[in-house]
Amino acid sequence: MTVSTFSVLLSQSCEIKPVSNPNIESISQVQATSSKVCVRIKVNKKDISNIHGESSAAAILTGFTKEEINFTKMGMIALNILADALYDLLKQDKANLRPRSDCDITNLYSEHRKLNKHIPSNSWGGSWQTIRNTDIAIGDDIERIRLTRNELQHSRIFKLEDKRFIELCNILSDILKRFDHHNIPRRLYTDELNDILAKTISAEEVKSIENDILGMTIEVEIEH
Repeated sequence: MTVSTFSVLLSQSCEIKPVSNPNIESISQVQATSSKVCVRIKVNKKDISNIHGESSAAAILTGFTKEEINFTKMGMIALNILADALYDLLKQDKANLRPRSDCDITNLYSEHRKLNKHIPSNSWGGSWQTIRNTDIAIGDDIERIRLTRNELQHSRIFKLEDKRFIELCNILSDILKRFDHHNIPRRLYTDELNDILAKTISAEEVKSIENDILGMTIEVEIEH
């Protein structure tokens, strides 16, 4: 099995809420270093549980913990692939969209909910507890993307524990397979996921992304 190289990217600091909440927590900052952040992993889904044993030594040497690396992986997936999937889906249902660079998960979720075409099995604004494994409609996956994004936003610290990281990796892998089938993108989202896991990025680039998105906390209030 091919072993690839993984690198770190920072999560975007915005939040989607199905109802208004004035007490939005922000993600703590990460200290950047001048070194390259690089961890060797196996990229197949079935090998996700093996990532952390291989990454421990590298994480310590670079000054990042495994939990910080987990969080940055999730941020990279959310910023790039999940938002792409929502945007490509919206293009099928709405004309005259803003450019992709002007859209994030916050406003894309809002647009899908306003259109009300892909209705989740348990309606809009659900929780992880109300979405069952058997709920695999497009609307259910839109909700899963919102919940993933909010989970990053709600984190008080820039860390994601191994157990939850593996759970989210498995959930998002399944989501992207379904979006590959529905959207038929020019390049498969699952291939892009593997690229993210293999990419090496400098700590300076991580810090640059952090500075670009720091403080951009957005709240969306939607009436039921």
